[in-house]
Amino acid sequence: MELRLREDQEDVVVKIIDALRRSGYAALQAPTGWGKTVTALFAIEELRAKPTLWLEPRLATELHVYQHAVDLNMRVIATAGREKLCLHGYSNIDFLRGVCHSCRFNRLVSLGELDDFGVFANMDFGRLREVGEQMGICPYKLQSFLERFYGYDLVISHFGRAGKLVRVVKPRLIVVDEAHNTALPVIHRVDARALRLLLVDKLGFEEGEALGLIRNPESLRIVLRELVDTLIYTAGEDNDARQIVEDLLAMLNAQIWFYDETEESLVGLEIPSMGANVPTLFMSATLPPSLLQNAIVVRRGWSIPVKIDDKYALTLDSIERRKSEIAKHIEKYLTSGTVVFTTLSREALLSDEVVWEDELVEKNKTPCDYKDGVVVLKSFGKYNEGINLDCFSRLVILGLPLLPPNVMQRLRSRGIEERDFVVMKTVQLIGRVIRTAERPSQMPEIILVDKRFRLIESELMNYEIEVVNA
Repeated sequence: MELRLREDQEDVVVKIIDALRRSGYAALQAPTGWGKTVTALFAIEELRAKPTLWLEPRLATELHVYQHAVDLNMRVIATAGREKLCLHGYSNIDFLRGVCHSCRFNRLVSLGELDDFGVFANMDFGRLREVGEQMGICPYKLQSFLERFYGYDLVISHFGRAGKLVRVVKPRLIVVDEAHNTALPVIHRVDARALRLLLVDKLGFEEGEALGLIRNPESLRIVLRELVDTLIYTAGEDNDARQIVEDLLAMLNAQIWFYDETEESLVGLEIPSMGANVPTLFMSATLPPSLLQNAIVVRRGWSIPVKIDDKYALTLDSIERRKSEIAKHIEKYLTSGTVVFTTLSREALLSDEVVWEDELVEKNKTPCDYKDGVVVLKSFGKYNEGINLDCFSRLVILGLPLLPPNVMQRLRSRGIEERDFVVMKTVQLIGRVIRTAERPSQMPEIILVDKRFRLIESELMNYEIEVVNA
């Protein structure tokens, strides 16, 4: 089937090209389902900006882009990390232990082995794995060879591989899809009790030293960087320690570490870096406020109505002084078919007759398994991205979605303003229950409980979210 653009998409292609030529960057905000992917691919073709590096936050969305690029007869490769491609199913810890050195698939790739070079014109990560196995070559090594030497029009990658691919591919254009992820850090979390046991039982620290390090996370990070070899050895010798070691190693790339006393966990915030000196197109259904000023905005044509319950500001001080009063006030929202997003400090305002996020994880259930009850999810938990919650008839966001004050200050020093953070997080959570480009036949009731939400009313309008009780 031949891909064609609608007239409105053709107009946007012209605007993207003009912005890129004028200032070296363009930003496109358009609703889910409008056709941002196809529009961007046509812009790449018009610009002849090859190779282009296209960045995605998830492998599933990589395949969506890949299929459209194939339909446009582009030479395209959709890539994955070493762990996803490994024919032995090894993890990152295994790679750090050096298992690749003795792997029979780990050998050099030569041009002579790639008999019909044309068959590699369109490769996704599944096909890479299959072809690598047929050839007796490590799929990751084959992928690295093709990235460097094949000359693809389009290389699609996860955000995490961006730095490497900018150096290898030398793109003429970068497309950052789901660009709201650049304003919301990836959150890594490690249980403090399990970490204390690892430090004391496996790494030889005194009990007091271990507790001191956990409460001083930046010092702990420096110490753990020196102990990477020991951590890898520990995971190899003790399978019970493997998961926490993997979590810690993944967290070493996070720029900000802090101790969350309320959840007794060590938290790492990883802020995606897109600082390459290359023309860049940012795209999202919800661009960060910092990119909206000069953005190309396609309106959805209908607004999401929300109510702000501004009787209380749900600060720690307010909750401490008026806990029972506030709890009684919000009780009216906790009826069948409600999903609540909140932080741990505000969970004390809720009754025990709800289903907590931790219960879902323990029972291996999804929130929609309890759609007839009241489900309470963490604002910074596992269910605030990439999950559909439109099975619920009411969404309550209980309090501003903020991290601790000192953490917000550290984010500000890295270019993420508190107001922008709150706006993006609120829009992200609202997006869990509104998942279609078309207006739902039955709109869920959405209530923002905290008077401070009034401060971002105008910003919410940029995302066609309308406060109806102003």
